[in-house]
Amino acid sequence: MSADGAPGSVASSELEEARAARVGLDGAGFARLWMEDPRAIPPSARLLGCRPLEADPERGFCRNAFAIKPEFCNPLGGLQGGFIAAMLDDTMAVGALFKIGGGYVVPTLEIKISYQKPVSGSEVIAEGWLVHAGRKIAFLEGRLLDEAGEVCARASATALIREFRKTV
Repeated sequence: MSADGAPGSVASSELEEARAARVGLDGAGFARLWMEDPRAIPPSARLLGCRPLEADPERGFCRNAFAIKPEFCNPLGGLQGGFIAAMLDDTMAVGALFKIGGGYVVPTLEIKISYQKPVSGSEVIAEGWLVHAGRKIAFLEGRLLDEAGEVCARASATALIREFRKTV
């Protein structure tokens, strides 16, 4: 299925390959896949300019860089809050999967973002980690740093732990 829902596109086959590659992976295996294979990055994170920087399955921690594209900016020239939320959401979930395992997904049930200062520049760093995982629910936290390393936003989220399936 293509991005527009039509079956058989190149994007569809690439996405299916990426999905198949992660089925059954433990956290360390998924962390290696994330760091080494660009196909492991979902299309939504690619759109945000995601670039993996660090994967620590022992801590359930992920660090990603994201591009600040002009299209992501508000009228004042800062990174719009919805894009910040998406960057943090992606990074927190991936950090959790490094600990829980690549054979799962952690769809967000709720997310809280505290915006601390405006973000500008060409790139931001998002960090996300697993706070606690039960059998069905995970608690996640994250933060967004500007190019100077200052915290611009903090996030917490609750996510559902579900087994990963190759198809939607």
